[in-house]
Amino acid sequence: MFEVGAEYNRRRDIHAVFGGQQQGGISTPSRHPFIFLFTGEAGEKHGYHDEWAEDGFHMYGEGQVGPMTYTGGNRALRDHLQKGYRVFLFQATGKSMPCVYRGEFAVARHYVKADVPDTEGDLRPAIIFVLARVAGDQATALQRAVQDIDLLGISLNDTSRLAVAELRTKQTLFRDRLELIEKRCRVTGISDGRFLRASHIKPWSACTSGDERVDGSNGLLLSYHADHLFDRGWITFLPDGTMLTSPLMPTPILERLHLTSTDPRPVRFTQRQAGYLKYHYDHIFLKEPDDRTVK
Repeated sequence: MFEVGAEYNRRRDIHAVFGGQQQGGISTPSRHPFIFLFTGEAGEKHGYHDEWAEDGFHMYGEGQVGPMTYTGGNRALRDHLQKGYRVFLFQATGKSMPCVYRGEFAVARHYVKADVPDTEGDLRPAIIFVLARVAGDQATALQRAVQDIDLLGISLNDTSRLAVAELRTKQTLFRDRLELIEKRCRVTGISDGRFLRASHIKPWSACTSGDERVDGSNGLLLSYHADHLFDRGWITFLPDGTMLTSPLMPTPILERLHLTSTDPRPVRFTQRQAGYLKYHYDHIFLKEPDDRTVK
């Protein structure tokens, strides 16, 4: 029904077709065996902090005030496998903006976390569901991850096959985490994930730890030509979101690519993102003629 990475209007494309509650993070249509989940920044004001971990997507249950209980949408999500309901995850990109489809999932486990603030700031127990991709969408995610890594020259013996499998898994986790932070290409404004690449700010080879390699703050979602320009140092970004183009960029190329930001008020990067961007500016961005390197 939905394509991973594509954008959908929540009311028109989902609720008008299948029904279900039009607000909140868990929607349970009465006439279809589906559950629609919606994650995004809006939940943070209610104490929800959905996040990706190595074992799956940790998503808070519903309930803005007081202890969360296994009723309503929480109960439906907990019991969806026994009931035969399919679960589809969408990510909000902003108020009145489309939702991006992230895939079909199943609840692997659920647990209760103590002392989570509710909307009023009172501490309460919160239900957290750990979601794992179903087989078909897991394959889609891995195929998409392969587009973001270079496998040329690898001899696929048993050892290297394991290494490639681990690399794909880590790259998938990196993109999943990145998509919770960055919502669109900062050059073109494209937010449809099918046309975006997950680009490391500090390159994979330069990362000093595995945590840096899968840190969503160490990345940008860029359209394919913008990814190439960023990777080669022709463009970079300042902490306030302003894009810089290299003084070495040939003028005819600059004019033909129309390299101007689509957002007159760019979104500032977080402090963590700014740290990675400093590395990019210092070590990758082409500032002087002798900065040019073969990559």
